[in-house]
Amino acid sequence: MSDLTRLGIFATIFQAVVLVVVIAKTNELIKRGKKFFLPFFFILSMSSFFLSDVYWLAYDLLKPGIRMPIASNEIAECAMVLLLSAALESILTDKRKYAGEIAFAFFFIGANIALWIVWSGEWFQDIFFGIPYIYFLWLIIRGIKTRQALSQREIRLAMMISVLVLIMHVAIRFLDGFSLSLVFFLCHAFMLGMIVWLGVKSVRLKDFFVSTAFFLWTNLVMFSSVKFYYYVAFFASTIALPMMYISMKKELLSDDIC
Repeated sequence: MSDLTRLGIFATIFQAVVLVVVIAKTNELIKRGKKFFLPFFFILSMSSFFLSDVYWLAYDLLKPGIRMPIASNEIAECAMVLLLSAALESILTDKRKYAGEIAFAFFFIGANIALWIVWSGEWFQDIFFGIPYIYFLWLIIRGIKTRQALSQREIRLAMMISVLVLIMHVAIRFLDGFSLSLVFFLCHAFMLGMIVWLGVKSVRLKDFFVSTAFFLWTNLVMFSSVKFYYYVAFFASTIALPMMYISMKKELLSDDIC
């Protein structure tokens, strides 16, 4: 078993422990009788994510260093995205479907799916399990705009950086030498920069849509990164879990005050 595999096992165990705590804390909120659908869908989502981690852990222990084929963890992660989308929809007050927001969600996730196919060669898996992310991203955009959690300038800048990262991922496929090293560095610098920015925004605002955007971005970075960058995004994804819980709890408390 390589050191990288051991690091992966440790990271997965740590994330699973965090998920258990988040699930237990969310269960306490449900027992208190607060707004039902948000914590209900959230706890189901986190439970699905926990099952995915358990599968990953078992696979790493039984078949270390071997690429995982399409498997149960993909179904659990898809369920996680759909249930988290249901949690977002339960508190979304303005569900008007603006063409620009829908087009961006289709374009951005669609481009990511295309890149995943290029990297993995797994057409069915990447398309089938990638489609739910389109709706997930649209809900996040609609929620952030409806609440004005971020300014229009911040939203536009985030979208521009997201597209720029996609362009650099494509460019990496055709470059070599110094140009490749430079674009590779800039691409990951922008991705990690967005992780830090969204993480700080999540801490400051404690808004459920923003913290979910933080979680989504960390996952997208994981899907497009290797080794060091992958594990940075993985641990950031783990940090996003309690941030989502904290913002969800704030959401419920604000409803009680109202």
